[in-house]
Amino acid sequence: MSAAISTDVLVVGAGPVGSLIGLGLARQGHDTIIIEKRLRDVQTTFGRATTLYPRSLELLEQVDLAETFLQAGFIARTALNFRNGRRVNERGWQSMFEPFRDSFHDCCVNIRQKNSEELILKKYRGDSGKDVWYGWKLETFQIDEGLQDGYNVSATLSHVEKGNLEVRCKYIIGADGGSSTVRHLANIQMEGSNTVFQWIRMDGKMKTSMPDANIGFAAVETAQHGNVLWVKLDEDAHRIGFAVTPPLLAKYPNGITEQDAIKEAGEAMKPFTLQIERLDWWTQYRIRQTVATTLQHDKYVLLAGDAAHTHSSGFAQGMNTGIHDSMNLVWKLSGVLKGWYKPDVLTTYNSERHAAAKQLISIDMEAASLITGNIPEKYQPLGLDADTLLMKVQNENMRFTSGLGVKYTKNFLNKDSQATVLDSGSRAPDALIRGPGVNVLFRLPEKFLHAQPSGWSVLVFAGDYRSSRYQVNAMREHTDRLQKRPGVLRVATILSGPSVDSWTAFGGPPLGKLYFDADGSAHARYGVSLTSSAVVVIRPDSIIAFATTLDQGGRIEAYFDTIFQ
Repeated sequence: MSAAISTDVLVVGAGPVGSLIGLGLARQGHDTIIIEKRLRDVQTTFGRATTLYPRSLELLEQVDLAETFLQAGFIARTALNFRNGRRVNERGWQSMFEPFRDSFHDCCVNIRQKNSEELILKKYRGDSGKDVWYGWKLETFQIDEGLQDGYNVSATLSHVEKGNLEVRCKYIIGADGGSSTVRHLANIQMEGSNTVFQWIRMDGKMKTSMPDANIGFAAVETAQHGNVLWVKLDEDAHRIGFAVTPPLLAKYPNGITEQDAIKEAGEAMKPFTLQIERLDWWTQYRIRQTVATTLQHDKYVLLAGDAAHTHSSGFAQGMNTGIHDSMNLVWKLSGVLKGWYKPDVLTTYNSERHAAAKQLISIDMEAASLITGNIPEKYQPLGLDADTLLMKVQNENMRFTSGLGVKYTKNFLNKDSQATVLDSGSRAPDALIRGPGVNVLFRLPEKFLHAQPSGWSVLVFAGDYRSSRYQVNAMREHTDRLQKRPGVLRVATILSGPSVDSWTAFGGPPLGKLYFDADGSAHARYGVSLTSSAVVVIRPDSIIAFATTLDQGGRIEAYFDTIFQ
């Protein structure tokens, strides 16, 4: 074995989650090693996430990837629903787009996982100057704080041709899928169970007589194949997915072959025709609905993505949830590595994302059952069919599913708000504002919130300056001190109405940068009256930390004192 090498973070697994974590950390200046036990050409055949929701696109903006995905994927804003060859518009996936209106990313992006991975890895290579270590397998690791040099994890890696290697790191992250080696070696248990439900998914070049087959999404309600999924993917591909129901299991007692799957895909689409001209990939899988007992073990071991939670693909939550995990983790881990944050900040990754995963599983238990055609016991007294109940479950949970409604409970990061109508722990609203002298609107997150990786934002909604002049000036001494923190906190003042220079408004410079909310819509989105004012503190992952009035500047400083070293 050669001499040990060291790195800040060892990421195990080079799927979208592991690659995104590596990218996020690299953009913060941290050294990372990403290993993947499979070779690259094998890795591309595993895992087939396809759809990104609005909140995922917002989060990808933080690592400068949203535009890349929008350019590469298929943009979907419409869904169809059929039963017996006829449109049934009162059901189907179309209603999922309603909550999307809260975001300027009011669409889905359909892109196959192998292409998503390559987009992230290309960015990772460019930002870090490194590549994934393909063919390297994690054999074992141990934690030892005895050397007191910060490198508390020693991991042994193996490669078929290159032998063994020891890597010393400060943290190890398991992003290595549902059969996670990191989770197994850490002896972290999974809570939940395997279901009896089995599904088939197929990607390829397909032709169908179904109307508007390229519109985005479609559902075909069937008696033998469950609620059939149809998706327009990137490039020339489509996806079809259907349930392996008891009649199908009885029909194929020796198992379903590729040709059987192709035949049943055609049956599932009837009365429409289906021709598969090129089959790129297919899978039959049994749904597992499990959550790791913890996402952080012995301080230095972290889990994310499928290593932390498994579920069906029914509501397309796999990669989306993994993106939430990644962006919640990166800023906290980066701040701890840099010595900015107290260690307790990192523990909130476990508490926040574990709760979100459990909520996801509770939804998926109902969704997977209904997509398969089985009605859960709690819904049987309603006397409704599975397709109608599926839409009920979808509509009741779509804000969470889209990511826009994901909300974290109160903790020392998410404090009770004393101003605005926003609840701490929820997503910071998107809004349009204008800069001085520029007659062009821009999005607040794009221009300011995401301008600095892992930076906190303090937004001073000052409304009409004639009403807030004295409060703004009283706040000045506090924001001046806040901005002295090293590269992690930025302040902006947002005035309602037309442009006015800061000296006219306040008799001095603005608090941080100055922006204008000409029509008052930004104030409205944040729940601030134009005749009053408020300060909103936003976490680096664009989650509301808390809000207060302008005369409570000391409370803001005290808040950051609980977080920073």
